[in-house]
Amino acid sequence: MYVMINKEYKRKSFNRAALTYDSCSDLQDRISDNLIHRLNSIELNPINILDLGCGTGRNGIKLRRKYEMSEIINYDFSENMLREARQKQQLISSKKDKISPYSYICADIEEIPIEENSLDLVWSSSTIQWCNKLDSVFDQVKKILRPGGLFIFSTFGPNTLNELREITENLSKEKKTNTFIDIDSISDSLMYSGFSPPILDVENFKVTYKDVRKLFFDIKGIGATSGNVSKNSGLSGKSFTKNIIKNYEIYRKNNLLPASYEVIYGYTWNIQKPNTD
Repeated sequence: MYVMINKEYKRKSFNRAALTYDSCSDLQDRISDNLIHRLNSIELNPINILDLGCGTGRNGIKLRRKYEMSEIINYDFSENMLREARQKQQLISSKKDKISPYSYICADIEEIPIEENSLDLVWSSSTIQWCNKLDSVFDQVKKILRPGGLFIFSTFGPNTLNELREITENLSKEKKTNTFIDIDSISDSLMYSGFSPPILDVENFKVTYKDVRKLFFDIKGIGATSGNVSKNSGLSGKSFTKNIIKNYEIYRKNNLLPASYEVIYGYTWNIQKPNTD
């Protein structure tokens, strides 16, 4: 069952995490680098690029270096993340640029206030899992892409944090962790929105910890705490946390505790509609 996300709660979580994100985002950075690598096999010369869910701006810098003549729109619904992105990008902007190649928009990705048919590339890494209506997001992306434009993304699949999910659901008898959409549903949604048949693949990661408290710290540090609308409380409360720590020990192997992540990568093209005149 899919559980709706409380967007205002998530905005506050990401605002709080803006200063700690870079120190806790090793996995997210690795995923983004893998996504950049996939761009290397695609013939593309984009001028206008949207970084959808830009976070602290690291990917915008990488995209600008890859496509030197491009202009990057950094887009996030966290004001503090955008502030960090601006500061980071201003430090590396070339002095010869009379006009900054970066711009910044704070808004929800389910309602994108950008001109139709205006972008060559929409990039989104580790973001679309925070949507309540994935079809609406894909419709929005298709609307703002030029015909022949590329949409490339990464997101998390349903096997993500399965250890934590099983423990918390057994303890609370309700869904405490985030809901992640499977690869077939993503493919169907993209096709329904009118994109070309997407190229999708999956990569599984296991991040290991000596202490599960460090996992909690990393999740909070990037703002990825559960934002379920129906939750009575998150992974908090001393008694509940102690029970999680105790039960997580069943997964310990070689003195390490695993945290599983299923990462879905994909790209697709905005198909030009046939002329019916």
